[in-house]
Amino acid sequence: MSDGRPGSRARRLGVVVNPTAGKGRAANAGVGVLAGLRRAGHDVVDLSGPDADAALARARAAVDGTSGMSGPDGTVDALVVVGGDGMVHLGAQAVAGTGVPLGIVPVGTGNDFAATLGLPVRDPAAAGLALCRALDVGAAGRRAVDAAFVTGPGVPPGGRWVAGAVSAGLDAAVNARANQLRYPRGSARYTVAAALELVRYRPWSYRLTFDGVVDASPTGKAPAPATATAGRRTGRAPRPGDGLHLRPGPAGTATWTGRAALVTAANGPQIGGGIRVAPHASLDDGLLDVLVATDLSRPGALAVFPSMFTGGHVRRRKVHVVRARGVTIEPGPDAWVAGERPLPVAHADGERLGPLPLRVEVRARAVEVLVAPR
Repeated sequence: MSDGRPGSRARRLGVVVNPTAGKGRAANAGVGVLAGLRRAGHDVVDLSGPDADAALARARAAVDGTSGMSGPDGTVDALVVVGGDGMVHLGAQAVAGTGVPLGIVPVGTGNDFAATLGLPVRDPAAAGLALCRALDVGAAGRRAVDAAFVTGPGVPPGGRWVAGAVSAGLDAAVNARANQLRYPRGSARYTVAAALELVRYRPWSYRLTFDGVVDASPTGKAPAPATATAGRRTGRAPRPGDGLHLRPGPAGTATWTGRAALVTAANGPQIGGGIRVAPHASLDDGLLDVLVATDLSRPGALAVFPSMFTGGHVRRRKVHVVRARGVTIEPGPDAWVAGERPLPVAHADGERLGPLPLRVEVRARAVEVLVAPR
């Protein structure tokens, strides 16, 4: 994997492989990555464990210097994960806020975070070469990106870091259903899961509390003058809160209460193997793009879902994006009414996160990622 340049300094690397990712491709990819990094002269330790919890514990120990394989400064030089978005999620728990960079060899089903970064996807040889180039050039091979930090009664103690997005609506229900399906494999599982969930869909009741609202236009981008959110003309420039009628609260907060099909707090633009849930979201703008699709009927939800693959859903009248530094997602006042369907359990980076309420806030430049300069 080395590019053969003289003078490249050997690094001490911890590698975690998810052998089940990408229909089992990650197991073979992991063997190749470990061998290639060692051929390039790096000191490599396989931190993979029998399950995700064991692997995370080993990764954290390697990063904080308690594993016995750390360097003189008490840490590994980098943590490398081999798999999909679930492995990125695991890696974020270990490296966020530490300054230890995360290397990604994306061979999973979704690979949304890696695709957003422009990394080679499902090509472990190319990803390994890119990783070595990033290591060789030092600081120039690192990119600092934002991460979301999630807390709540149902979240593991100490909170949870999220690289891509927190889903708390229909997208979370689809994610949970997809994780239960054995067939079909690959991204087609999300399409089948969506069809199954839409059959029994009804909008849920939410209360959202935002802070640090920058914009509440449908696309999450500053709207042009005299163009209101949701596609209506009002003769004036819209203000934050036009689309969702946010109610001002204390200390600069704003709230919205109502029924919604989708509630997604996105750090990056896509989830679920290419679903562009928040197409204008940026990994390094210090903001979340909070997508709220309000009170859609079942036919409306059926119409919106296909357009999410292109990002066209954000132009629909009942779809809004609020750009803010944080959001608290809670059950709304009607959530406990007799006959209501339970709110979906929130998911993050494709992994189960926990039930509402949740607090999601962005942490700017919390994760450094190894990205070879172009």
